[in-house]
Amino acid sequence: MDLTVVLGILGAIASISIGDLMEGGNPVHIVHITSLIIIMPTTLLAAMVSTDVEFIKGAYKNVGMIFKNSPIDLHERIKQIIALSIKARRDGILSLEKEISQLDNAFLKQGLSMAVDGRDLDAIIENLELTIEETEHYYHGCGHYWILAGETSPVLGLIGAVLGLILALQKLDNPPEMAIGIAGAFTATVTGIFSSYVLFGPMGAKLIAKSHHIVKEQKLMLNGVIGIISGDSPRAIEEKLFNFLSPSEEKHSQFD
Repeated sequence: MDLTVVLGILGAIASISIGDLMEGGNPVHIVHITSLIIIMPTTLLAAMVSTDVEFIKGAYKNVGMIFKNSPIDLHERIKQIIALSIKARRDGILSLEKEISQLDNAFLKQGLSMAVDGRDLDAIIENLELTIEETEHYYHGCGHYWILAGETSPVLGLIGAVLGLILALQKLDNPPEMAIGIAGAFTATVTGIFSSYVLFGPMGAKLIAKSHHIVKEQKLMLNGVIGIISGDSPRAIEEKLFNFLSPSEEKHSQFD
């Protein structure tokens, strides 16, 4: 579980609640069922209007990715590629045929399978680069759906508030009920803004950010495949792949 997401959302709720309590309010009163019904489904449906169906499906399919830690381990991937490069340099590229069938990554399997089949290096690079480009485009579209929902939510909160005020003003002959109606109307504004800046918008940005790990791993594997096909030494391949690690990550060579 990604604690930055969970703690971020819970911390935001807690800080708002504490501030409200300090001013003598009651956070429970902010939770207004009618406002939630008006804003949440309408926001998500409105975001669908300008989003391709592929990305809508992907946004919901990959929502779990937002709340989980990234499974990408570049260190292990580098070790795997170096092991393959050692075998290919010792026994030839065709010796990797058995290992390819056992690979856990479709992208790496695709690249090495094309190499074993004797495809031209330029053709392999072109195919893999297209895969990377499409992967990046797909996750950006999925994340943009949530970002678009975040941009829409405050406006729908305003619509909910106006609807509530219209109903409240119909009770001018009953000031207590009118006051309750006005208070309920403004909860829609709070719900819309909260949904935008704590939920939907950050969810979209987080999904796009985590997709960068997938794209980075693919670029790393592409360079590894190029090195294997070109017959580069495993040490030279490792040195090149280390460039994909962030400055905060330690680089431990297998050859030291």
